[in-house]
Amino acid sequence: MKLSASSDPTHDVIASIVSLTEQRDQRSLEHSLVSTLEDMLDDIEGWLLEMPTENNRDAGCTMLHGDKSHLPNELLAQGCRLPNDILTCLVIQGGLTYRLAKLQDYEQGRHHMLILAKQQWSETDLQVVEGLVRVYHNFVGILFDSEKDTLTGLYNRRKLDSKLKDIANSRMQGRRQTDKDHADFLAILDLDRFKRINDNFGHLIGDEVLLIFSNILSRTLRESDLIFRYGGEEFVVLLQDISGQTVKDVLERVRRNVENHDFPQVGKVTVSIGYAALESQVLPIQTMEKSDRALYYAKDHGRNRVCNFDQLLAEGELEGLHQDGSIELF
Repeated sequence: MKLSASSDPTHDVIASIVSLTEQRDQRSLEHSLVSTLEDMLDDIEGWLLEMPTENNRDAGCTMLHGDKSHLPNELLAQGCRLPNDILTCLVIQGGLTYRLAKLQDYEQGRHHMLILAKQQWSETDLQVVEGLVRVYHNFVGILFDSEKDTLTGLYNRRKLDSKLKDIANSRMQGRRQTDKDHADFLAILDLDRFKRINDNFGHLIGDEVLLIFSNILSRTLRESDLIFRYGGEEFVVLLQDISGQTVKDVLERVRRNVENHDFPQVGKVTVSIGYAALESQVLPIQTMEKSDRALYYAKDHGRNRVCNFDQLLAEGELEGLHQDGSIELF
């Protein structure tokens, strides 16, 4: 798909846009962007890097695409030092001209860096790169919006499904936690007797309760924790790289903050929470089932409680997973 005198540039660009917009997650979109530009333009080499965050600039850059040995160390350092308000620049080094472009990582709140190298850039080449980078930014914004719940602004169920697939794929590739004292946990949170709120006060007030609850979650949890509205009054939280005692303390703090909040017109609202650890040999969807059973145990035993599946299992209150992935209460 090189641009040449014998090819139709318009067809090439359209085909490239079609290829880009077939992607349904930001990582695939980024890699498709780099590969597409390498295919379209003659004598070009591309790299994709994950930039360090503001709080951890000493961590350096992580190579996501491309041969690191072909990228000058000084250019790599320049990319890491590029100010946040500078999105693109051209750098000439060693007989090559490098075009640097920042790609916003919406999920993690940081940037990835696209670097393209050519001996000489034509005006057409620069326009192609600028146009496809704009298509990327526009489309990734659409993807980001499609993963958000329209009422609360939290991630939606579609994003949760995608995240669980990513976790499952990561484990199939042999990636594990390096810190034995820390793990990832899935928690399911459900507002108690929420139907009564809708019945007694109306759905507008019910929506206000959901918004307030969402804000309490966002304020109480860590920035690294991912919050999803699963449906109705049910929410899911993914707490990553955290100790068992800390996750219990965090979820108890959520429960207390909800219980102690004075909800306008409604007054007192409580939440029940069930959670379980994501284990390397257990599919994430099975961990969801564990958390769900722990949640229902909390509901059946007084509500306004935080219950851990493994603890309930050890105490004989719940049975373990069967081969079909189901769980039964005693």
